[in-house]
Amino acid sequence: MSSEFTETDVARLCEAVAGGKLWPDAKVTEVTLWGVQVVLVYRWNGDEHARRQAAGVGPLDDLWLLDALLKLPVGRAVARASLAGRDRRLLERGEPVHACGRRGDSVERWAVPPLSVELAVVRSDHAGLRALDVMPFGAYAPQTIWLNAPMDGSAELQAEAARFSTGVVHWQGAYEPRVLVPVQPLADVHDTAAGWQFAEHAYARLLGDPAGLGLVSPLGSPTG
Repeated sequence: MSSEFTETDVARLCEAVAGGKLWPDAKVTEVTLWGVQVVLVYRWNGDEHARRQAAGVGPLDDLWLLDALLKLPVGRAVARASLAGRDRRLLERGEPVHACGRRGDSVERWAVPPLSVELAVVRSDHAGLRALDVMPFGAYAPQTIWLNAPMDGSAELQAEAARFSTGVVHWQGAYEPRVLVPVQPLADVHDTAAGWQFAEHAYARLLGDPAGLGLVSPLGSPTG
């Protein structure tokens, strides 16, 4: 966290972006994800984290495995014969990492996303359009630009941010955070393989893995 702002300050800004109140059990942490310094508001899945810790496994980064897992109910055996051959082969990758397991002729899914990211906030020290160039999270979580600069000349940025479903909040530590463009919610992002993989990347960072997942964003600038 920058020495200019305390953890309380950052939580206060996130509350303003979220409409005045954070989600129940939400945590606020600043990490480097995909090479971008970002404040994440997330909710931890304590049961899943404990399961992985007990099994000695960490984040999952196999997009196709996650896609196959999403086709199974959690904790209920499914006949392997009822699955497509491709999915059976993909699920075999999940056995060594305790994402799923066999029960005779059946397979059972154990893994679920270890957390859900409710908001991603990236600070910008300028009000130009280039503030959007480091906002790669919009396909996976509601995202907002924290404009920590004079807002003069930010009209074009606000218009483009709204176009790309990105929020904008202005706060330089004086007065109250002012939401210029409301954050846009995402529908069912946590129920997609890409959304689950993003949660795994955030999980790796929150576990303090400096060389873990998510070093490179799969997306470039939303304007590029």
